[in-house]
Amino acid sequence: MKVFFKITTLLLTLISYQSLAAFNNNPSSVGADSSGAYRNLAQEMGKTNIQQKVNSTFDNMFGYNNTQQLYYPYTENGVYKAHYIKAINPDEGDDIRTEGQSWGMTAAVMLYKQEEFDNLWRFAKAYQKNPDNHPDVKKQGVYAWKLKLNQNGFVYKVDEGPAPDGEEYFAFALLNASARWGNSGEFNYYNDAITMLNTIKNKLMENQIIRFSPYIDNLTDPSYHIPAFYDYFANNVTNQADKTYWRQVATKSRTLLKNHFTKVSGSPHWNLPTFLSRLDGSPVIGYIFNDQANPGQWYEFDAWRVIMNVGLDAHLMGAQAWHKSAVNKALGFLSYAKTNNSKNCYEQVYSYGGAQNKGCAGEGQKAANAVALLASTNSGQANEFFNEFWSLSQPTGSYRYYNGSLYMLAMLHVSGNFKFYNNTFN
Repeated sequence: MKVFFKITTLLLTLISYQSLAAFNNNPSSVGADSSGAYRNLAQEMGKTNIQQKVNSTFDNMFGYNNTQQLYYPYTENGVYKAHYIKAINPDEGDDIRTEGQSWGMTAAVMLYKQEEFDNLWRFAKAYQKNPDNHPDVKKQGVYAWKLKLNQNGFVYKVDEGPAPDGEEYFAFALLNASARWGNSGEFNYYNDAITMLNTIKNKLMENQIIRFSPYIDNLTDPSYHIPAFYDYFANNVTNQADKTYWRQVATKSRTLLKNHFTKVSGSPHWNLPTFLSRLDGSPVIGYIFNDQANPGQWYEFDAWRVIMNVGLDAHLMGAQAWHKSAVNKALGFLSYAKTNNSKNCYEQVYSYGGAQNKGCAGEGQKAANAVALLASTNSGQANEFFNEFWSLSQPTGSYRYYNGSLYMLAMLHVSGNFKFYNNTFN
């Protein structure tokens, strides 16, 4: 009888749990930043041991295992200085990027890892920031997007120009750090965040739209558009003019993304964001500047992140019709592409719907698509794309930097750990 009772109780518990675990295909128009109701997408999809998996992902990325590890100490003449996120890149040689550094800081602050956060920010301030009196006025105060270590182990700037998504994530991470830990330790996070926001505003914007580069007008990278961040900035600055400014930036950013998805929807199946666009959201065709890595109309590495940012925006600030449409169509294209591919996969790179035969999607791309589900209204897509991500192992090997970083961010988003911590003194 006792055994029967225990089995019955277990079955009832499982049935009860499964009844609660259902994908929310009607994302709320009220954002989690206002409601405080952060979705746990993994729980909705019936997963267990979620926080354990998130913590393990962080521990592997920030541990000293040389397998999933991306967090490395920097020393000069045997003296420890700080830590950096290594952009492991067998094609170009390892380097250090503002993108990875700021993503690492974001993961650290979301999981309340102040020591790791400070170690990364110390490196960024000391080695990535350009001086305020730089002879090139466009480089004053911005952060050099790519660094390397020379043969003696000393860091140097390969390219002093900025990649503005790094500055955006730096400002975001610092404001969260201020709200979580205060400003009386090694760093005044809030003051550093305000300095960063002023740098973005004065050096990296064109008509209140984030630039791809301060040297090229009428050009942006859709993946740099994180309108939820701009609203968060507005909520966490004290100056009324700055509040108004960042609200306007958020509005323009959403308009650009909405327009971009409209302009890339050339047929029932061509619905993917691109690497570059004009300020009206039009995709940029071909190569338009020296050393451009890929044609502007390609859906590739940067572009993977666009629907991730759309999902982020819908979740944190409230889902609108365009969020849902953009994600449903983009994931719909990839699902369609998978069924029409002899390799039974969707590819890493497309150009207006045409596969570029660069190989099947990897962990980072699948991670970004899982976050996009926060704006999806399609339960079938949710089952397909979430389970495809959740079943992945944490990236290892030579390409683990980009894939591993997106994997870490996705784990935060889909587990309800990616939150906006607001400063209360405003």
